[in-house]
Formats: sequence, structure tokens, C-alpha cells
Amino acid sequence: MRIETFITDALGDASHVVIDGASAAVIDPQRDVRPYIEAAKRTGATIDFIFETHVHNDYLSGGRELAALGARVVAPAAANLAFPHLGLNDGDEIQVGGATLRALASPGHTYEHTAYLAGSGGGPEAAFTGGSLLMGSAGRSDLLGPDHTDSLTRAQWNSIRKIASVLEPGAMIYPTHGAGSFCSSSASITDRFGALKTEQGRNPALALASYELFREAHLQPAPTPAYYRYMAPINREGPKVFGTPPSVAHLDPGTATAHIEAGATAVDIRPIRDFASGHLRNSLSIEHGPSFLAYVGWFVPFNAPLVLVAGSVEHARLATLDLFRIGYERVEGVVLASDIPAAQIDRFEPASVDEAEAALASRERPVIDVRFAHEQEASPLPGAIAAPIDRFADSNEAFPNDAIVICEAGYRATIAASFLRKRGLGAVPVLGTGITELQRRATVPA
Repeated sequence: MRIETFITDALGDASHVVIDGASAAVIDPQRDVRPYIEAAKRTGATIDFIFETHVHNDYLSGGRELAALGARVVAPAAANLAFPHLGLNDGDEIQVGGATLRALASPGHTYEHTAYLAGSGGGPEAAFTGGSLLMGSAGRSDLLGPDHTDSLTRAQWNSIRKIASVLEPGAMIYPTHGAGSFCSSSASITDRFGALKTEQGRNPALALASYELFREAHLQPAPTPAYYRYMAPINREGPKVFGTPPSVAHLDPGTATAHIEAGATAVDIRPIRDFASGHLRNSLSIEHGPSFLAYVGWFVPFNAPLVLVAGSVEHARLATLDLFRIGYERVEGVVLASDIPAAQIDRFEPASVDEAEAALASRERPVIDVRFAHEQEASPLPGAIAAPIDRFADSNEAFPNDAIVICEAGYRATIAASFLRKRGLGAVPVLGTGITELQRRATVPA
């Protein structure tokens, strides 16, 4: 039995391909299924099954893409998928070549969550734990809302122990969610898989002595990306099958403007300092990186039309593929920043931390703190307007003009400042440093 792992950096998630002989299975596939097909081809195997651990909240599954090529979707029976699939209950088994994958009900991340124990003789050699037992952490149990959090948290505690109880210490753990995923309850270890014995020594979900201690450590305040609410319903119904992920058209400035005037949102995916130096007027700055998709979801209505502004078509292609993973399927194209006429370019000089410090002291210029609410509560910035970035676009607050916007390093501040500028308000971000530096200065004796 051979296992290959594929990381989707944009989501902090992993998919796994199990190959045994001429048969292969994919665990929790992303929507771009080409890497899994290539992995199977390299060994002469055919992908016969897709195993879903749960109805995903953070991305659209590639299960139906693979099913269109002849594979069979396997999912927890309680997931109630509305398209052809094989529903498994606790203890049910599927053969993948000479390997056996056995369903192990493990509610907690969701009610229907199921792990899969894999082995090719004797006891299980590996466990595909989805959003249950993660590397150094556990999957969040608060994503279905406060009415479900207590019952799911208790279930998560029990499920993680159930998984550990049926495995030998040397068995390997292969989770789906990992470092960078908003589905993780805390900052996960960067490892993507590892032995159970390693987790028993470092993972609070296994090492803490009581449920009460686990609950306290597990339920840490964290934002939920706005697009999550759309993922599970679409995954349950079945995402549209594309066959090949959409490409991105290279637009001239006139065509890009026409799309924007027709309602598309211009999103500049370049580094934030490039945006400050010169950008398409009234565009949003959301630099393409590990948290790109969450911020798009907070600032752009779900699956609304987009025009990307980028430094290269290749960069826009990567961003378009990431957007496709979460159901943003209407990227009208990309306009290169170098093609934008001078008359359409806006720019600003970022504020310095010195200017932010002076503004807070004098109260003559507003300062907006856009860190997440739990960060603001843990270390308030006296004198600043608290406006968490995940609620910023939906806020009913009348933001002031000529504001300095600040976070920790400038990424979130630039998004918020571009949003305000798009609405005609003067705003500039602090780049490269932020609130930690301000607070450090406040603690240093004069």
C-alpha cells in the first residue's frame, strides 16, 4: 500500500492518494483533480474510489470530477449526499486493491464525520482523519454554530480517543486539515502526517487529562470565512463538473473596464507594496497568498464576477484556480498592471508606525485597528477604532475620512484601506510593522 499526499497551500488542506496494485483511491479530493490522476498514472493504477471524510465546509470537493471519469464516491451514510454514491456506516469496509479501508464514525468536526482506517494485512497501518485528529491540534467543532458547539466538542473529544484506541503507536495519521486551515482549532504543526506516538506526546487533544481541559484549549476564538456557509450545501447537492479547471483570459484595459462597469469587482492580487506604488483606481487589494481565499470571501459576494489585476497572466492563473476551489467561477479575466493607462492609476504613500503613534496620541487623525476581534480583545489599542477585518465589509459603521489603518504587518490593513478608498474615503495602511511595535513602544521607559 502506497500513500501520496498533496497539499493545497491556499486552504491549508491535504488530499491523499492510496495506491495498491492496479487500484487507487483519493481521500478528500480538491476540485482540481489532475494531480491525483497523474499520481495514479505513474504507477499504472486506476482511481476506483473517492473517500469523503465529511461534507466539507472550506472547499468544493473534487469527488464528482473524479466520478465523471469512472470512480465511485464513498461518503458517510449520514452525509445525505444528493448524487450517486456509496454511503458507509461505522465498520463498513471497501477493498482498494489488496488494501482495506474501514469506516470509523468520528463525529465532532461535523456530525457525519468519518475517519478511514487503512491496512493491507493485519491491523490498520494508517488512519485518514479528515477534520478529527490533526497534526498537533484537532478540527474545529464550532463551525455549525453555537447551538451545536457543545455536543460536537464532546463528540470530538470522544472520537479522537476512539481513533487512538484502535491504532498501534507506529500507525500513521493523515489528516485533511492542517496548518493554515480555518478548520483547525489552533495553529497546527506544519507536518502533514505523522505517527500516532508523536501526536500522543504533543497533541493537546490526546495529551490533556480531561474533557474540561480539552474544551478550554480547543474552543479558541477564531473567525469563520464567509464563504464557508455555501460550501456544505453545494457539496451535499454536488458541485458542477467542469472536467478541466477554468482558464483566465488576458484582458486589455478597455475590456477590463467594461467588465467592471458591468458589475465585476477588480481585485489586485499583487504584493501590497506594489499596490501602494500604483494600482487600478477603485480596485481592492487582496494579495494572493495563504489567506487569500478567506479575504475574498469576506469582501466579495459569493461567486460574484471578478477582474483580477496581476503582474503576470501565470500569477492570475494560479489565483483563478484557487478561486475555483471555493466556487468563485466567474473570473472574467486578468488585466496586467503594466498595461493600465496612467489616467486610471491611483497610488498612495503608506503611513509609518510613527504617524500612527502620533495620531493616537493627538487624536487629530483616526486610526482603525482591523485585527480579528479576539486579537483586539487580547491586546487592545487604546484610542483606535476597532473594526475586525472579517466584519469590515458588512459593517454598518460610518468610517471616518483620512484614516490610518493598522494591523500587524500590513496585509489586512491594505485590504481595508483599499476598501475605504474604493468608497471615496481617504485611507492609508501601515506596512511592514504594526500594533505589536506600537505596544512595545508603550512599554519601553522614556
